[in-house]
This record gives sequence, structure tokens and C-alpha cells, in this order.
Amino acid sequence: MNNKLLISCQNLGYSATYLEDLHAETMWDICKLNLDLHAGEKISFHFKTEEQKDVLWRLFERKLKPKTGSLQISANTHIHSDKGLLNGLDKNSSLKENLQSRLFDERPWFGGKRKTLETLMYQLGLIGKVQLIPVNGLSDLHLARFLTLMLAAAKTKVLMLDSLLPLLDEISMSFLLEWMQGFSGSIIVFGEHENIFNSIKSK
Repeated sequence: MNNKLLISCQNLGYSATYLEDLHAETMWDICKLNLDLHAGEKISFHFKTEEQKDVLWRLFERKLKPKTGSLQISANTHIHSDKGLLNGLDKNSSLKENLQSRLFDERPWFGGKRKTLETLMYQLGLIGKVQLIPVNGLSDLHLARFLTLMLAAAKTKVLMLDSLLPLLDEISMSFLLEWMQGFSGSIIVFGEHENIFNSIKSK
């Protein structure tokens, strides 16, 4: 059985300076992108400029509409990103309080089985008083580990990764790679991080 098609792009194009006159010069941020992304697939995009990356990111988040071609996202497919999860946190609340959001699964799949959030927090070293500290009081290390946990617990079929990856330490990177191996959805990596997929294959 074929895996479910989650995202489909057909000749997708976007330009902030798009002109209806096809003979006029248009500076394209994204041009003629064709993509069929199925559940279980992992892809990486490389960009010449930060503007290109930002445009494609916002297209997938449905914050921009294509100027040419089409972008189809299957019904009931929610795309989440490391940036979105971070921005959606209640910075004055603790880790445990934030994890009570309906966005997160109380027993997410990890390593081929369902595990409690308490078990996963222990695996990441998020134990003791750190669970009760407001997010805005966390160290950079603990915040990065907490974001890694949120990726694993999020109820989603598509995840976009970029800003979190350079912040991971050995423990959180090992955790992320183990979770990605069993993730049934799709992962889109933005930027120069494609070696993370090679790490998954080698585990």
C-alpha cells in the first residue's frame, strides 16, 4: 500500500515582485517547484538566500499563497515547525504546564512503543526542579532539550526543522535521531542540515 500523500506542489512559484506581464522581468523566490511528499519521507531543501528559505517556509505554513502553480496539503494534515512550537509556548508557565496543551500526545510513539512524557523527560535529563521552572527561566540547554521533546510529542504528520538543529547537544541529538527513525509522518529540513538523515540511516 502506498503511503499517504501529504503535500503536493505543481510548478509552484512565488515572487514578492510578481508581474502579470509574462514579458516583464520577475525576480522569483521560488520557481517551478514540483514535489510529492508522502508519509514517512524525509527531505532537505538548500537555498541561495534567507529570503528563499523564508518564502518556502511561509508557503508551507499557508501564510503566503502561490503566485503560480499549486500547493496542496491533504485534509487534516497539520504542519508544525520548531519555530512555531517555540513561539507558541507560554513563557511564564513551566514545562509540565505547557505539555498539558492538546497539541501534545500524553503517550507519544518513541522507539517503536508508546512512552509517557515523564519517561521521555527523564531520558532528556529534564528532571527535578527544572520541570517546574517557567520557560523564560530555562537555560539554553534545557530549552533546546524541551523543544526536542515537543517535536516528539506533537500531534502532527509534518514537521519542519531549521533553527533547533544547531542548538542540540549530544543527548538531545541522540534523542531526536531515535525518534525520527520511527516517526510515521514526514520531516522537512531547511538549510545545511541534510547530514542528519545520514545519521538516521547509520543508526
